[in-house]
Amino acid sequence: MVIVGGDGSLGVAYNAVADRPDVTLGYIPAGFGNATAHLLKLPRHPAALAGVLLAADARPIDLVSVNGRLALFAGAGWDADVARRYAEGGAQRLRGWATAVTASLPDLGRRHRVRVVADGKTIHEGPMILTVASTTPFYGRGLLVNPGARPDAGQLTARVYPGPAARMAAEAGRWASRRQPVAKGVAASALTISSLTSRPIPVQADGDHIGEAEEWHFEIRPAAVRLIGRW
Repeated sequence: MVIVGGDGSLGVAYNAVADRPDVTLGYIPAGFGNATAHLLKLPRHPAALAGVLLAADARPIDLVSVNGRLALFAGAGWDADVARRYAEGGAQRLRGWATAVTASLPDLGRRHRVRVVADGKTIHEGPMILTVASTTPFYGRGLLVNPGARPDAGQLTARVYPGPAARMAAEAGRWASRRQPVAKGVAASALTISSLTSRPIPVQADGDHIGEAEEWHFEIRPAAVRLIGRW
């Protein structure tokens, strides 16, 4: 099955064919972020991409279950607000993304107060701008948001970006230049993010805003789907 679209479209396919070894997924990146294309090292030239799909070098990949929804990457906090505004604005690619980011800048000063627990151990308690849980190091446009995350490790990698805004801006610069962020990665089988106030936490999965809640649960789902790439 070949999916044409963005990371969100591919995420729909994950949930449709998970745990079916008879189904192999291919991907033609046609969205805005296309984070998965960087993980799979997919070429941009159509003929070269067709060659990768025809070669069908498929491997099982681990996914993250976000309150039961499967995803390659998920984020709690500020980037979920950006994803929501991007979708509400009609997903107008670069222009829409820039508009969503600009509209979300005031939220950087309103950090969530959370407790993040990985495999039963508290790894963060206090202000948070973003927490990412994924089995890929990449976000959209190839940003290196979660280095160390792997789709074949049998564990998710979590990273808490506490802020404040100035520190977050410096981290974003590291993502864009593919340098190691200051925030440390933690490998885990399960992760819980809980609000320390009554303020709900927004979450995105594969770039799609999926809701807001005072508590979210993330778990590793080993070898959930088979995905074609340049491994």
